[in-house]
Amino acid sequence: MNNLPPVLPDSSSPSGEESSHSEQLRAVLHQAADQVADYLSSLGSRPIFPAAPAAPSGDLMPEQGENLSELFQDSAQWAIENAVHVGNPGYVGHMDSGVAVAGILGDFLASALNQNMLAFELAPGATLLEKRLLRFFADQAGLPNTAGGIFTTGGTTANLTGILLARDAALSKASQEGLSKQTPLCVLASQDAHYSIAKACAVLGMGSEQVHGVGIAGIQRRMDATDLQRTFEEACRAGKRPVAVVATAGTTSCGAIDPIVEIATFCKQHDLWLHVDAAHGGALLLHRKERQRLRGVELADSITLDPHKWLYAPKSAGILLVRHEENLVTAQYDAPYLDRFQDHGEALPLSQGRRALDGSRRFDALKVWMTLRHFGRDGLEAILDSRLELTRQLHQRLEKHEFFEPMHQPDLNVMVFRPRDAAHWPMIEQAHRQLEAEGRFWTSYTRLNGQQCHRMVLINPSTTAADLDQILDHLSVAHQTLWDNSLSPEHLSPKGRSEPPQALLHSSPD
Repeated sequence: MNNLPPVLPDSSSPSGEESSHSEQLRAVLHQAADQVADYLSSLGSRPIFPAAPAAPSGDLMPEQGENLSELFQDSAQWAIENAVHVGNPGYVGHMDSGVAVAGILGDFLASALNQNMLAFELAPGATLLEKRLLRFFADQAGLPNTAGGIFTTGGTTANLTGILLARDAALSKASQEGLSKQTPLCVLASQDAHYSIAKACAVLGMGSEQVHGVGIAGIQRRMDATDLQRTFEEACRAGKRPVAVVATAGTTSCGAIDPIVEIATFCKQHDLWLHVDAAHGGALLLHRKERQRLRGVELADSITLDPHKWLYAPKSAGILLVRHEENLVTAQYDAPYLDRFQDHGEALPLSQGRRALDGSRRFDALKVWMTLRHFGRDGLEAILDSRLELTRQLHQRLEKHEFFEPMHQPDLNVMVFRPRDAAHWPMIEQAHRQLEAEGRFWTSYTRLNGQQCHRMVLINPSTTAADLDQILDHLSVAHQTLWDNSLSPEHLSPKGRSEPPQALLHSSPD
């Protein structure tokens, strides 16, 4: 396939040459499809984490172009060998999973179409689908007819945009005039809120330290709504102006859902913006029964969703919904070359350009739409139900487990646990590393109350209760092996008392 040009010729090419190029194109795309299908079919037999990940060798850009068929085969082999295989049934590490086949096809088609979501005139049909799909999600969240939104690269960008809107709602000219002469602004969020909230405040000039942590309460580790008043008053006494409260629907560490109704009531009393970070738990908005877990989300001013998490769309696909679409303007600027068919000469109301922090954006709505159509509500509910039930089973198993104990009661599909014996706590990271090195299973670890713990995210549709039992067995063996090694003579103190070696005390951030 040496004759296939890097960019396909137009229809003005000689018919024989065009036919040859078309045949070669079909052949190489069929080859790619076969190789991807082979990969997806072999997920269960692959080591989850690469033993020795490495960058590709050879020239990144050779002087002469390479044969496309050979190029793809070589590139695919390198990419697969150096990837974390999140679709493997033994992968329960983070909020990543294998993706819906419909989403893969949507991503492929979106790449071929290469639409630019900056303006309606650059992506007419894509813009209309995006707006209709956003309206669908807004309806599922219970937002009013005034609502709208934007597709983003993920939850971090959606949270950033939501906090930007909260800041501008409090200070209408902040985007134009800056914050240098203003009272210091701050945001209230639970102590388990996602790090992107602090990142958003840093980017917006408010300062990452201006996220005031609200206490955690209960066995579910939800935000303590009664602590909001104390945190609010403390911030005000320090001379700061709170502008928003962030309620999380599915914390990263343990999947907790904050009490949104109570938080919304507080926000209304104090004229604060309510942003709900439902990047993970927002999938339940599409579940007819379980959506009640997110009661109160309909009161939010803005909502973050991540279809590339529990809706199984390929990365990246994030969503920000806003209660009043007219508020969703990230900056004022002059762009007369956009929407030149509109008398007003602006990028609204048809285009999404002024609503997004990005300029050029992918047509990510396509893969989400195709995924929803392929699942259907019944199919998606069945998958979500299975993961919620599996998490309940794991929690029950941990309550009776001889070696491990649960650290919370799960709201969603995240389970955090640790050894019952405190002597094993310093070994949690190393036990995880031993499990990772085996290749069959992959968990993660986090910190709750300053203490490192094991963590599983049960998002993978192919993970079974038998897989989880094996993971617990392998982790307990890893702990016992590490403990036995710590009792060896070289690890005994001068008094003969056993002390875990320093390597086992190393603690790395989540």
